[in-house]
Amino acid sequence: MKLLVFAHTPPPVHGQSLMVETLVDGLAHDPNVQILHVNPRLSRDSRDIGRWRPGKGFSLLRACAQAWRLRITQGPAFFYYVPAPGKRSALYRDFVVMLLCRPLFSGLILHWHAAGLGAWLKQHASGLERWLAQRLLGGATLSIVLGENLRDDAAALHSRRISIVRNGITDPNPNPSPRPATPRTHREAVFLGLCSRDKGLFDAIAGVQLANARARAHGQLPTRLSVAGDFPDAATEAAFKQAVAAENITPRAAASIEPGISVRQVGFVRGAGKTTLLQNADVLIFPTAYAHETQGLVVAEALAFDVPVITTRWRAVHEGLPEKHVYLVDPQRPDQIADALDAIHIAGSPGGTLRAHFLAHYTRERHLAAIAEQLARISPAPRKRPFKR
Repeated sequence: MKLLVFAHTPPPVHGQSLMVETLVDGLAHDPNVQILHVNPRLSRDSRDIGRWRPGKGFSLLRACAQAWRLRITQGPAFFYYVPAPGKRSALYRDFVVMLLCRPLFSGLILHWHAAGLGAWLKQHASGLERWLAQRLLGGATLSIVLGENLRDDAAALHSRRISIVRNGITDPNPNPSPRPATPRTHREAVFLGLCSRDKGLFDAIAGVQLANARARAHGQLPTRLSVAGDFPDAATEAAFKQAVAAENITPRAAASIEPGISVRQVGFVRGAGKTTLLQNADVLIFPTAYAHETQGLVVAEALAFDVPVITTRWRAVHEGLPEKHVYLVDPQRPDQIADALDAIHIAGSPGGTLRAHFLAHYTRERHLAAIAEQLARISPAPRKRPFKR
């Protein structure tokens, strides 16, 4: 199969771009798949994602022209695309790409790394927008979704086949080492990802503060929350600093906890910085209710380091996770986060069970094998009428 991947890789770094990079690099070594890649790279950084500016329009048209050139020079191929979530500006971007590119290719493969389009079309779109969505994005040869709870978007656009393939990552902890046997002054919690309200940042802070109030009353170890990631905008970053300062806590990157300091801001981390953060973590707090959330790579990363997880029953975030040492809470419930922190303290170490689950379900190799299997089931015959279901 020949596959033209029209999707961006880092930068900026987030779950979608990382998984596209995994697919492009991984399938490049598959003898049954020839990868052609067009990288639109419309956003400069995390704060630029989802925002309109004229330069994005020119970049999109340039990427479409590149797809045309590859189709002409390399011959028939299937068109791989990551569709929009429930956002009008992103959907109109998809309309442009589908109108200019889809008729040239043998079939359309949609990989749903963001959620919510189906519900948005039903509840908020105009009749014309719904018609255009069905006409331009409907009837895909294959839709790949990340979980059972994420089928609705692909079903709303009448994809011919819908398959579940969960994300998988390169093992970030290939040589696990025991934690240093040093005297503990605190428990270490980590919030990792986009530092936004919808992702649960402020719920995590409030939950840790509530847990620490209980710990002080019972003479137990306090919890420090390390916040790692970019802020979506200046207003959210200012609100974060204000929320922390309101409790007489100053965000800092200090190596050890100090009296009254239960939150520190470590900024965006990758590579060795992220490894150190997770190696020292006692728990990942990821109480997301983000509208376009699908699965959450940070959860898989925590499992790889055998770190207990506090997360929500939101979208497909909780699907496929083990029952033990994973604590599910409702969105916007800091009290439940505090209860989960207490439960983790009582339960003790996972003893390698979370890492074993990671190796069984969330590795890069398993993910790529599942993608290759789905692609192998597609007929190579070109479609004669690309827009008719």
